[in-house]
Amino acid sequence: MDVLPLRPLPHHRPRPVSSRTAPTHTARPAHPAHAPPAEPPSADEIALIAQQTQFDMMVQARAEAEREANALRDLAMAQVKHDDQAMNAWIKLI
Repeated sequence: MDVLPLRPLPHHRPRPVSSRTAPTHTARPAHPAHAPPAEPPSADEIALIAQQTQFDMMVQARAEAEREANALRDLAMAQVKHDDQAMNAWIKLI
């Protein structure tokens, strides 16, 4: 599988269609970001893309681990709150 560098696409705003003009359908050339590269990427570019991909995967894994830790911490805090309410109910009975 070949890895190619990704370039951000410019923001697209469709032209407003007025009642006087009919939309025309013309063939448009391929967007430069979707066109095949003029020359294959060099070894340095391939290494850089591989490094970027590895970093992105590491950041995604770290973010998922943090989300799991946050969910567990929230669950533990809810359990502590519930335990405190139960303890207060027992104390009121005494």
